[in-house]
Amino acid sequence: MNPIAKKDAREILKTNIAKLTDREELEAAILKRLFPLLQGKSKIITYVPDMRFEVDVLPLVESSPLPRPTGFIEFRHSAKWYFPKAEGEFGLRFFRPFSFEKGPHGIFEPIGDEEISVEDADLILIPALGYNQNGYRLGRGGGYYDRILGNKSVQKKTIGFSFSKFFPVPFLEEVHDTKVGKMITEFQIHSFLD
Repeated sequence: MNPIAKKDAREILKTNIAKLTDREELEAAILKRLFPLLQGKSKIITYVPDMRFEVDVLPLVESSPLPRPTGFIEFRHSAKWYFPKAEGEFGLRFFRPFSFEKGPHGIFEPIGDEEISVEDADLILIPALGYNQNGYRLGRGGGYYDRILGNKSVQKKTIGFSFSKFFPVPFLEEVHDTKVGKMITEFQIHSFLD
């Protein structure tokens, strides 16, 4: 398969992910694979997904202030959950929320004062449009996560998600792109940094 430009890959993924008809079942299967990896973890960084393009992990968040489907109630995890807040032009900080507000990019961001660093988190769940065969993340192009996850010991704690139909995405990673430790589809857990 010939590599494609990241810009083109983003557009193809956005178009096709939005057309998935069995998405709720696929996400449930992904969450079932993820849940055992959460055991013994007490401080987890996660994200508020763009429901059009990113896998929804919020059904696992026991303390999520956002309304979630009740079908996943048996999979809720009682860790301390932290969410990203954009800071400056390309920075991210992670807070444990007591509520949310829309941020500058239209994504819900946490309101809270308990902060965690990526180094202190037990696990970091990463949003993405897709991943290539080497585990490099294709985000939306802002580079927010690439800037904070450059350290290999931090990358080993990261878990990304994709639908198997769209993995791998044939793009060539660039020097600044971030590799995840694991990536989960509805069928398999792929390990890249073990």
